[in-house]
Amino acid sequence: MESDHLEEFYIILNPSSGAGRGERFLPLLSQFAQSNGGHILVSQFPGHSTELAKSVAAKGRLIFAAGGDDTVREVLQGIHTSKSVLGILPLGTFNNLATSLYLPPDPLECLSLSVDGGVNCKIDLGKIENGPLFTESIGIGLDAHAWSKAPRKEPVGIGRWIMGLRVGLASILDFTPQNYTLEIDGQRQKVNDVLQITVANSRCYCSGVQIAPNAKMNDGLLDICIVSRLNKLKFLLMTPLFYFGRHINSSTSVRYIQAQKITIAGPKHVAVRVDGVLASWQPPLKAMALSNSLTIRLPARCRYTNSLLSGERPPSIHKGKKTSGAG
Repeated sequence: MESDHLEEFYIILNPSSGAGRGERFLPLLSQFAQSNGGHILVSQFPGHSTELAKSVAAKGRLIFAAGGDDTVREVLQGIHTSKSVLGILPLGTFNNLATSLYLPPDPLECLSLSVDGGVNCKIDLGKIENGPLFTESIGIGLDAHAWSKAPRKEPVGIGRWIMGLRVGLASILDFTPQNYTLEIDGQRQKVNDVLQITVANSRCYCSGVQIAPNAKMNDGLLDICIVSRLNKLKFLLMTPLFYFGRHINSSTSVRYIQAQKITIAGPKHVAVRVDGVLASWQPPLKAMALSNSLTIRLPARCRYTNSLLSGERPPSIHKGKKTSGAG
């Protein structure tokens, strides 16, 4: 498609995303950019996408993160204090944020519909006090324990799924539940024998697990899922429910709360998963929703665009979902 009236835009592409899928799409995205007033910048190393984003963010431009969720976060880190508009071209293995936003799985289609007829919308971000932003969620407990067992250099493609299953099973077997004190929008409560606390800004994390099925990214709220006092075998059997977002009301051991702020106090030092990165944190950990803090470009005819504008809840993510594959 060619046009002489489209706005200038930038694409920051990670060629190694999605087991090399980024590199395979580079010629097509470059051709589209050249024909439609765009520019493409290719990242070369971890953190480079942030540098590239900062270099072009000063004038409030439309900047696409072309890659997986890590690439999106790097670009966001480079532009979140500017007036730039973020676009997402899903090229990763899991593409959790793109999935939560119901973006077309084909990155070229997503780019075309975003540039020509796309809509700017405001969405929320999560924020740890004195810490980083998060687009997906933060996790304390079993998932952070599993992240600590993952190899430093992850396999790609199907090997990443196999590694995740192996690490997940091993983590369930040797994880020890902990006790925490929570303060949720000013209400203090103690929760014992906690397997997992997830504080989510969007629906999906990890390998597409729909941990926060009611999350709406423009309501100014975090969705909090607490799993406690649950037998490990039963937790394992419930795994499909978590993947499809059907764990809510499935057990008295699962609590689902929406709130603007949460404070988590517990063990002296605790591992915390922040989106896809593991960190060590000294409690109390305080997280909050930053309402309408990011301007994002959504493509024309995107299901989530209509939901954000109308206030209606989109349909279930995994029902009838088309995927673009791990590659």
